[in-house]
Amino acid sequence: MVPFKALLVEGTSGVGKSTLIDALIRRHVGGSARRKIRTLVHLAQSHTYGPLATPEDKGTLTVDDNLRHLERIVGMIEWLHASVQEHTRPWCFVLVDTLHLTHCVRPGVVEWSDVEPFDRRLAALGCKLLFLRATLNTIWERGIKPRADQQFIQEYARKFGRTEEEIHQHFVREQETLAELFSRSVMPKLLMQNDVALDSGLEEAWRFWTEDSTSLLEVAGYRR
Repeated sequence: MVPFKALLVEGTSGVGKSTLIDALIRRHVGGSARRKIRTLVHLAQSHTYGPLATPEDKGTLTVDDNLRHLERIVGMIEWLHASVQEHTRPWCFVLVDTLHLTHCVRPGVVEWSDVEPFDRRLAALGCKLLFLRATLNTIWERGIKPRADQQFIQEYARKFGRTEEEIHQHFVREQETLAELFSRSVMPKLLMQNDVALDSGLEEAWRFWTEDSTSLLEVAGYRR
């Protein structure tokens, strides 16, 4: 079996990325025997996007800054991959909450041509790409409505629109841009419509992350 299992989850705000990743982590830990939990690395957005937020807000973020940040992350994943290659069973599990696709829209200083080399490096490691889609209504109900009085909508997202409706439309458009970037990736990939209950998508995401795959997998317009 492949000793290294990495999954990058991408998608716009409100599609359920953090909820799904949390469920995948809990399933991984809950299904492991005592003293048999091997290396598990979870890079939340506080790692993948957060370090870029302050220079983004200040207007000082450059393409070189963004690429150096990606180099740190992808370089670390490459090291994790290299360190377990002598094993014959899964020994290192990695979950990443957004990365280079999101960087092309948020902060948006880089373009696909800038980040494509990182996409190919991740593909060479066997890292898989899961893209979550949702309907307009789901993005509103998950990404806007419950956050209406939270900092995310009241402060951060105001750069995307003056009203909640304008912010919602921004995320809808962002989803389409991300879907187009997803189509360019050479990573083993799966597109999953994520509007229904968590349990419905968890099993498919779990299999995609943990099962060995030797060829590109892309399910366009996946439905449950």
